[in-house]
Amino acid sequence: MGTHLMSFTCNLGNCSTMHAELWAIIKGLQIAAANGMNDVIIESDSQMAIKLVREGCPLSHPCYPLLQDISILVRRIHHMSMRHTLREANVCVDVMAKKGHQLGFGLHLFDHPIPEIYLPMLFDCAGYYRLRGSA
Repeated sequence: MGTHLMSFTCNLGNCSTMHAELWAIIKGLQIAAANGMNDVIIESDSQMAIKLVREGCPLSHPCYPLLQDISILVRRIHHMSMRHTLREANVCVDVMAKKGHQLGFGLHLFDHPIPEIYLPMLFDCAGYYRLRGSA
């Protein structure tokens, strides 16, 4: 069974989906490093974001500066792994991402789970997931 250590959401304003995915990784790594978390697993439903982090991109790519930030942050974490997961298999992240659109601009940290993720946390911990297109 998992434990809620900390959660966050961030209202980035208007940006591309890929930038939002990479910013989420950056913010997560910043929080982990600042709190002395040295064994970090990054799960993303974006295979392209994972590929960019693992393989990099040309200097002219619009995501290059974000990938440089990720590279620097990864060096501050003792052990970090990345894996692809379906959005349906990590409902909490999906809920938190949507919550960010309802809050003011910037980063919002939560020491305790917000009410909207109580039930999804139970499902995530139990290994349940919802199927695409189901309620």
